[in-house]
Amino acid sequence: MWDEKELREILLSRIQDYASEVFQLNDWMAQNPEIGSEEYQSSRAIVELLRKHGIETEYPFAGLDTAFRGVINGKKQERMALLAEYDALRGMGHACGHCASGSASVLAALVLNAVRESLPFGVDIIGTPDEEITGSKCIMADQGIFDHYDFAIMVHMGGANIIDVNFIALDGLQFIWTGQAAHAASAPEQGRNALNAARLFMDATDMMRQHIIQEARIHGIIKDGGVASNIVPDRAEVEFLTWAPKRSQLNDITQWVKDCAQAAALATRTQVEFHPVGEAYHELHISQSGRQALRESYEVLGIPLTEGAGEMTGSSDIGNVDYHCPAFHPVVSIGKSYQCHTVEFAEEMTKPNTHQAIQNSAALMLTMTAKLYCDQELMQRVKAEHKEYRGLN
Repeated sequence: MWDEKELREILLSRIQDYASEVFQLNDWMAQNPEIGSEEYQSSRAIVELLRKHGIETEYPFAGLDTAFRGVINGKKQERMALLAEYDALRGMGHACGHCASGSASVLAALVLNAVRESLPFGVDIIGTPDEEITGSKCIMADQGIFDHYDFAIMVHMGGANIIDVNFIALDGLQFIWTGQAAHAASAPEQGRNALNAARLFMDATDMMRQHIIQEARIHGIIKDGGVASNIVPDRAEVEFLTWAPKRSQLNDITQWVKDCAQAAALATRTQVEFHPVGEAYHELHISQSGRQALRESYEVLGIPLTEGAGEMTGSSDIGNVDYHCPAFHPVVSIGKSYQCHTVEFAEEMTKPNTHQAIQNSAALMLTMTAKLYCDQELMQRVKAEHKEYRGLN
């Protein structure tokens, strides 16, 4: 069994061997952003770099054209997963920093591969496209891909160093009401107003707010409400989001929202249909032992922590991974307090401070890897706490 400090120092000493290549990868992706499920060049560039260094890679993977899985020590039963994102935001490039976070996972994988013959465990680096919209990790989780890992880990870029990201459950919904068009002046009685249904739905969900848990969020927009003011609208469309701290809480809220849509259709004698917008995102849980291991990993690297959830509140498909194995998703600062999903954040992605964040992120993942695999008691506590929270046998 490796000594934790010895393994950590060996891993950290190899980061510089691959840093330059990974910075080039990051900068290229930042300058050539691709939105979710269209990351053909980005995924290919990552796969080519992994294969260049001898990592056997399945590409495409899991039925997704831009997903991949690179395998290190494929015959080892004990295995961890490094998760890599690389999708950009519509109209804003890599304003969420996925070029950098994905590059950090690649850097960690290259280091682990370099010493693979000395490792008693195996590593898979999994390219998980389209986090921003569809959520490919949800699809992979449903396929059972994460069922047998000891843990999965990735790092997100942000304006502060954070352990406790507040990722809550999320449902995206599309509602389409269909009515009957008619001349609004000469024959309004012949019309069935789909826009009225959408308006009634929005009012009904507004009334819901006083009767759902305080931590929940419900909101949406009317995307289509008719074509002309003198025609009774025969079609209306609403895109709506529901959020709650836990999936078990959100299911009832989402059903209530659907009931409001059906009630609005009944009241206006229109028809309504429902469609999901992306996959259903689950909440991410960080166990006490996992949190302490992360804290110690930041500390040993000399990376100062910002206490609390800070800026990173929302939802991510990493929560769906956590329903199958312990998942870690800490945040590493790019050295400036810019918020994600801003133009300013995207503009930082090729600068030296982001390059340093990529190294820090890889070092954090490698430190966590050494900590967990060199302390089997800690590993078992993390797994046990995860199973208890998730209600797994």
